[in-house]
Amino acid sequence: MMHPPSRPRHAGFTLLEMLVAIAIFAGLSLGAYQVLQGVLTSDEVARQKEQRLAELQRAFDLLERDVGQMVPRTGRIEGESNRVLLAASRFGQESDDWGMAFIRGGWLNPDGILPRSGLQRVGWRLKGQTLERLSYLYPDPVIGTEPRVQPLLGKVSGLRIFFYAEGSWRSEWTTRERLPEGLAVELDLEDYGTLRRQFLIGAPGARIEDAPTQS
Repeated sequence: MMHPPSRPRHAGFTLLEMLVAIAIFAGLSLGAYQVLQGVLTSDEVARQKEQRLAELQRAFDLLERDVGQMVPRTGRIEGESNRVLLAASRFGQESDDWGMAFIRGGWLNPDGILPRSGLQRVGWRLKGQTLERLSYLYPDPVIGTEPRVQPLLGKVSGLRIFFYAEGSWRSEWTTRERLPEGLAVELDLEDYGTLRRQFLIGAPGARIEDAPTQS
């Protein structure tokens, strides 16, 4: 008697094999996800550090340019003559810590195109844990003129200023009609601790130039 030909059996995966394969795939996917997350986190941390260092560099560059071009010129404050060349004190300029104000030169004005001189009144202060630069359009602003406030660096918990003259550093400057030879600024930062930068002043001990009288 002839029997009908048997159908070939098709090989397949058992339930256990499927579960093992799924578990292996899930483990590989989890590992790849963790690696990817680690790379993204490292990239974000590096980006934030790079941005922070750029902010630090920018703030110190501006501070160096201001201090390095400090000039011995008096000015007017709220319309009153003032012979203090460098006004630096605790809580000065409405600062939460130390603050200072002075007149600097070297403010670019090619061919005198702009209706101003190359002198500029500037100030520095700490406000709400942010290092700020103050600037005026004219060295002798009229009464009621508010400065332009430029936030430069956040996460600053302390600002201190020191003055170099006659071979030593001083914690205060009370000489009204003379500039120190150098100036140091200390910043207390939440992420980098205390940073100190020292700057030379461009024209220490030079003759005082009084502010022009108003007609």
